[in-house]
Amino acid sequence: MNKGFTLLAALAIPALLASTSTFAQQPHPGPNEYRGGPPPNHPPPPDMPPPHWGKGERVPAEYRDRQYVIDDWRQYHLKPPPRGYHWVGAGGQYYLVRNSNWVVERVGP
Repeated sequence: MNKGFTLLAALAIPALLASTSTFAQQPHPGPNEYRGGPPPNHPPPPDMPPPHWGKGERVPAEYRDRQYVIDDWRQYHLKPPPRGYHWVGAGGQYYLVRNSNWVVERVGP
């Protein structure tokens, strides 16, 4: 009986300690501590400026994704790209880009 009581106590004490720690109150954040969400009375950070590349510049890798490549150039009232080129749209601007090295040949329609 003494062994059973010791085993029961050994199992019950950690369970009791774990359950009482869940009831402990967490300290409230101070006035300058982050609580989640946007900071009060502060405007959101400004958006990044739209990209702009000139003729002869290479389009950065982050803009070489399919979401920027314009396959339906007619829908955007663009001229058909010559063989070996394609249109890229970013930041409200259109760029005629060489397929092989992503260098801008022309800016705009």
